[in-house]
Order: sequence, then structure tokens, then C-alpha cells
Amino acid sequence: MKLVILLLGGTLSGGLLAIEQARDTHQAGLDRACDNARQQQTIQDRQQRIDACVRAGGKTTRCQQEYASLGQRTGNERPYVSSLPPCQQAEAYRKSDRQ
Repeated sequence: MKLVILLLGGTLSGGLLAIEQARDTHQAGLDRACDNARQQQTIQDRQQRIDACVRAGGKTTRCQQEYASLGQRTGNERPYVSSLPPCQQAEAYRKSDRQ
């Protein structure tokens, strides 16, 4: 009887471990998609601000230096442009694990 209980417990815990690993893999994929979307958006935003700075009479090199750190994470701030759909999907999936 003890052997049956041990085998059953091992089977259940193995299944739970596989589910957890699959969830982690899926979360990592969503996080990568968010990071890629964030990088794309940051590049576009940075270039738009540099272009506006140059149109306003600034020198290209100064404008580039001024906006070089746009989108970079500092301290405990939330990542820039987390309102992007891939980032919202990643956050929703992360939160669904806590419920």
C-alpha cells in the first residue's frame, strides 16, 4: 500500500513539475516578445524625439546624446512602454499564475 501511495505521489508531483516547466517556458516566450516590442518602440520614439530636436534647431549630435538613454530602465522603475500589447499579454499571464 505504501508503495502505491509513493508511486501515485511521484506521478502527481512529476506531472505538476512538467506543468510548471511548460508555464515557465511560455512565460519566457511572452517576456521575449515584450522585450522585442519594447525595443522596437523605444527605437522609434528615440528617433522621433531626435528628429523633433533637430527640427527645433538643435545639433544632431547633441540631440542624439540627449535622447540616448530614452527607454533604459533606471532603479526600480517599471520598464518603458509596458502598455504594448505583447507586454500586457506577458503581465496578464504572469498574474494568472498568482491567482
